[in-house]
Amino acid sequence: MTRAGSTMARAATGRRIRRGLAAAGLLAASAAGPARAGEAALPVAALGLRPAIVETYGMPPPPARVPEAAQALFAAPPPALPRGPALGSAQLMDAVAIAIGESDLVRSSAAERAAAETRVGRAWAAFAPTISGTAWIGSDPVAAPSIHDPGKSAGLSVALPLLDGGTRLFTERSAESAARAAAADVRRVTEGVALETINAAVELNFAVRQSKVLEDNLRDLVRLQKAVRGRVAAGHASQGDVADLEAELNDVARGLVGAQASFQKSQTVLAAQLRQAAPGRVVLPDLEAVPRHGLDRLAALTRARNSGVQAGWHRYEAAAEARKAAAGRYLPRLDLRADYRAVQNYRSVSSPAGLTVGLQLNVPLVELTTLADIREAGELADAAMHRAMAEDRRAVTQLRIDWVEFQSAGERGTFARRKAAALRAAYAAKVDQYEIGLLPIDDVLLTRRRLVLATLEELEAGNARFTAIARLALTAGLLGEIVGAPTAEASLGSSLNQRVRRGDVRSR
Repeated sequence: MTRAGSTMARAATGRRIRRGLAAAGLLAASAAGPARAGEAALPVAALGLRPAIVETYGMPPPPARVPEAAQALFAAPPPALPRGPALGSAQLMDAVAIAIGESDLVRSSAAERAAAETRVGRAWAAFAPTISGTAWIGSDPVAAPSIHDPGKSAGLSVALPLLDGGTRLFTERSAESAARAAAADVRRVTEGVALETINAAVELNFAVRQSKVLEDNLRDLVRLQKAVRGRVAAGHASQGDVADLEAELNDVARGLVGAQASFQKSQTVLAAQLRQAAPGRVVLPDLEAVPRHGLDRLAALTRARNSGVQAGWHRYEAAAEARKAAAGRYLPRLDLRADYRAVQNYRSVSSPAGLTVGLQLNVPLVELTTLADIREAGELADAAMHRAMAEDRRAVTQLRIDWVEFQSAGERGTFARRKAAALRAAYAAKVDQYEIGLLPIDDVLLTRRRLVLATLEELEAGNARFTAIARLALTAGLLGEIVGAPTAEASLGSSLNQRVRRGDVRSR
């Protein structure tokens, strides 16, 4: 049903364009093919291609192997996008949720976060005691009466680190900070996918509305064409007026072709993100609550909630804790050790089992590699701090730029709307004046062209304002709550990926 609705929407738009072109007498010219059929096929040599590419660069590598898990994800159908009755329309938030769930970038980022959380568990394991066992069987020339006397021994060692200069503690804190940075990266990637979907939906709606404006203009010019031909037949106008109007019709038809191409490209982008047929129109939500926070409040939210900023500062915390862990390696280490060893020879009396318990102290005196590691960790911590500061400044700067774009787009839309209203009245008056012979056709066509441009400028300003608000929400860390990204992210790891691991989803 969704593919049929989208196909019907594209077909309806194409039929409207063809009807307008046919009314203007332009369909035959646009449908004309190449002048000669032989021009369609050209020899490769005529294109100037080198035939010895294989000899120069070698044979291409064999195709890469696609794992079964990836094949299963390719074959698994995505959730169906709910469609409305008008042109197969869909809600933007539904499309964004599906795009996030189907994004391989989000899945990759979530897997990296899981790996970072696993490293936290590994750091915690360093606090547990270490247990190891040994076993040996063979000849023992030292303990046995004869060199050929075989023997066997077994041992068990338990080591519990007591003091290590804080190396384990700082390593665990560094791993936790790295895991928080990975979680912030998941949010950043998720919001980026959401913004890409929003931009594609806005471009799709603009192409639809642009086509509607140009179709209305084409129909109005066709009606004006009838009036011009009537004046030419009555001897009140020349064939030059007809030629001017025909040139204007061709210009509008060219714009219609471009609008249809933009519509198809936007649908292609959305279809790739949704892994299904794109809708013919997207219903945009109301985001006016975002700019009501004000610029100062949004700047404070940016420093507190922006995923890129938070990821940068978490990485600095991880690097700072790693520097402390490296410094702890140059401090004394105290371990509690317990060793149990039993030895037996076949030709001699068995040795009694031996159990030793004691404290082992290791004091590093000269270890140049540790000093180099401490210095390297300090430089890496400084680098992470400066990157976090740069990301903080970049985010605040981008917020202020988006705020300026939001305000200017609103003002441009207001002036474009007033301009279109004035030109609409001027155009109606000039058509009446042309019909009674007071104005040339050029003035009428110029006013009509300015009216169309003002209408399109109003649409562009509205789109620019919406996308600027969406970027404001993204920079301030509000876009995730608006589009429901946490819910989509939480459902991601528990649905399709787990089904693939269990084998419920099979590759074709």
